[in-house]
Amino acid sequence: MDTSTQTASGATHQGHVRSRNEDAFWIGTTSWVVADGMGGCPSGHLASGQAVRSIARVLEGSEDIEWAMLEAVLTAHTDIERSAKRWPAHAGMGTTAVAAHRNAAGDVGITHVGDSRAYLLAGGQLRRLTTDDNEAADLVARGEITEQGAREHPGQSWLTKALGLQQEVAPFPTIQVLSRPSGRLLLCTDGLTGEVEEHEIETLLSVGSPQESCEALIAAALADGARDNVTVVVVDL
Repeated sequence: MDTSTQTASGATHQGHVRSRNEDAFWIGTTSWVVADGMGGCPSGHLASGQAVRSIARVLEGSEDIEWAMLEAVLTAHTDIERSAKRWPAHAGMGTTAVAAHRNAAGDVGITHVGDSRAYLLAGGQLRRLTTDDNEAADLVARGEITEQGAREHPGQSWLTKALGLQQEVAPFPTIQVLSRPSGRLLLCTDGLTGEVEEHEIETLLSVGSPQESCEALIAAALADGARDNVTVVVVDL
């Protein structure tokens, strides 16, 4: 599935191994969202779809970035929990999410829960804006393994935060606000970053229009194996 505007584009692919695509994304006027339903839990595709709808509903048109992003993530978490309680067959469903939102002043907020990521390409250099919420990232932070080692560490699959899952305390999101940034923004699931290294993402993100960049990124993940669903949203700021 592909969706595109003049300044933003998104694409998703089931990949070569998964039996269903459990990713979801949203391209709005002021907000962009990517979510990755947890494949090890029931109804991951429903959780990711609920997440993007809930987050987009709160973010679109909001001016107070930090408040809106916190409210959006907690709303999504509550909505997923409520749906799981209402429909027992969906109990235990969960999802990651990463979102960006721009206000009228041009400031851009980034928030995430889980291991879906945000990157900014500016001045020809790629900068990761998020830190994965998983066991491998925690080991990197403690200096026990390297970033390269984290790519193959089993802790990549052990999320420390997710939306839903009927947790007693809702996962508090990481939020940062960029002051009127320029460049090209990428939101993606780990189906991309698990297959394609960041130096290649940097090159492909600079290709043509946002739609062309999305197509190049998806193609690279497929060429490298695409063991998971892969979803990307590219935005020209």
